[in-house]
This record gives sequence, C-alpha cells and structure tokens, in this order.
Amino acid sequence: MPLLKIDNLAEGLARDWSGFLRDWDRTLRAGNYPETTRYNYLLAAAQLARYLAEHSPTRTPTTPPKTQPRSRRSTSSPSRRG
Repeated sequence: MPLLKIDNLAEGLARDWSGFLRDWDRTLRAGNYPETTRYNYLLAAAQLARYLAEHSPTRTPTTPPKTQPRSRRSTSSPSRRG
C-alpha cells in the first residue's frame, strides 16, 4: 500500500495548491526521490498552504491589492551645501 496519497494531503486546500502539489509530486517522482522524501516535502508544502490561508488577509481574486498613494516629488532643485 503506497504511503503517499495526494488527495489526503490536498484535502481542504485551494485548487491552485492542489494542482501545485500534484505537479511537484510528478516532478519528484521523475527525479526518483523516495516515497518518504516526497511525502515529507509535500506535507510541508500542504502545511504552508494551510498556514497562509489562515493567516493571510482575505481578498477576493477580483479585488485588486491596496496600494499606497505615490508622494509627489518636489519640482524645485535641492539646495546644495557648499
């Protein structure tokens, strides 16, 4: 019975993260990484995804990020000290 089940690791994650984990697992398998190593790597990535989802500010994909207003630069030349 295989140790690694992506569906269990990706449960409750956003679809983007789930796809990322699947792609990364495919890459790790192509590199002949042992199953235990792949499991630990993917588990860490899934934990990171859950942490970021819990601690990041809520923003819908259609809402642009807030930006700081740009300060206007003075048009006069700076004074020189001699």
